[in-house]
Amino acid sequence: MKKIEVIIESVYIKRLLKVFKKHKVDGYTVIKDVEGYGGHGFQTADDVSDVLSNILVFSVCKKELLENMQKDLKKFLETYGGKCIVSDATLL
Repeated sequence: MKKIEVIIESVYIKRLLKVFKKHKVDGYTVIKDVEGYGGHGFQTADDVSDVLSNILVFSVCKKELLENMQKDLKKFLETYGGKCIVSDATLL
């Protein structure tokens, strides 16, 4: 099993979830108002609107599903920005 974690600007969530759905990764969790520091400087979580806020989307899927989805995930990140972290996962 693989854990996929994607941090993106919240305005792109529907587009990211289309990638998940296309590859049958249908279980996920969304955490709103994620803050931190990176290439775009400090991203605060107390923005007045959701337009500029970041979110974290994570899911766990079979390795084969991730392999099929990687090309579309990379294309998404090149187009809209963000970070994707993939790690091994064990479900209990």
